[in-house]
Amino acid sequence: YGILAIFFLLFLIILLSKNILAKTNSPEFCAKCHVMQDEYVTLMKGGIHNSLRCVDCHLPNDSKANFYLWKGIDGTKDVVHFYSGSVPERIIISAHGKKIVQENCVRCHEGIVSKINVSDRKCWDCHKRISHRQAGLRETI
Repeated sequence: YGILAIFFLLFLIILLSKNILAKTNSPEFCAKCHVMQDEYVTLMKGGIHNSLRCVDCHLPNDSKANFYLWKGIDGTKDVVHFYSGSVPERIIISAHGKKIVQENCVRCHEGIVSKINVSDRKCWDCHKRISHRQAGLRETI
């Protein structure tokens, strides 16, 4: 745990650099990991959401402190998985990740979703083509 904590602290210090922070917020940075290529392509060709960055959906956007905390946690986890060779072939979003994506959908579309109860259902239950995997199918049909 000590080595992981040191790595995490070094990662946070590096993130404090404005240029590095801006670069790591870009979809191009996320796509550098070879297993994220399909997700990147579907984002870029995914219609209305192609102007978003990965961090707009996949990191908390309720406060800067929460954003940077989870950017550090998720980024460290991703780096460890990537360099240890333990990245799964098919990336599956975690329960925490689903919660964050749902909160960000509601935040961006609050005017529309204020008329429905979003606590009982996930946005992607109805909007299936929002997911990267489903959005990619649209390009080949």
